[in-house]
Amino acid sequence: MSPQVNQQFDRLVRKGAFRPILRFITGADADDRLQEGICQTFELALRKAAKGEQMDDPLVVYAARLRALDIRRRFTKGGQPRRDVMCHANYVDNRVQVFHLDGLEDESEGWQGDGDVGLEAAWLAATAADPAEQLAAAIDFDTWLAGVATSDRELLAGRLAGRSLQELAWRTDRSITNVFQRLRLLGGDLAQHAGILVAKKKRKPRGRTVAACC
Repeated sequence: MSPQVNQQFDRLVRKGAFRPILRFITGADADDRLQEGICQTFELALRKAAKGEQMDDPLVVYAARLRALDIRRRFTKGGQPRRDVMCHANYVDNRVQVFHLDGLEDESEGWQGDGDVGLEAAWLAATAADPAEQLAAAIDFDTWLAGVATSDRELLAGRLAGRSLQELAWRTDRSITNVFQRLRLLGGDLAQHAGILVAKKKRKPRGRTVAACC
């Protein structure tokens, strides 16, 4: 890591050179997008410094602005954000379609549609969580988690945080196959502990290649 780049960004942050970028960002996550832009530009400056090139201050601020406005860019590598229906980039690219079910409650307009009483009752029953069941499930999970090795807990925590198998393999110095098999074993052990029967999918037979001799 280049000390010169660190000093440059530290000076710009202290001067508030990046703050005017917030005027160009819309939405409730303006601060997060600004941090994303700064981090991505810092990474760019490090690559330039490794080649013996230095970015001027105005160019650094301009690059941070461009990256903060482009929601498709992410500083954090790994994961599959485009598979998340709540990913804002999917909305911008018109890759999300919203369906409305009659009889369900709108956030702003109350009950709309045909007013299906049965559907309303089913929806209310499904969204009414039983605290006793949640508490029992949490205690049962803690019991199982207490017997899990520390390295396995790191895998589970990383997967829960949305990290990909490739990123977990890099962080734990393992192969992707090993990480996948370990997570699969942990999932099966947890299902067995919870008394859940997991049906195994039948694997398709691999096609055989026959060499033809002429």
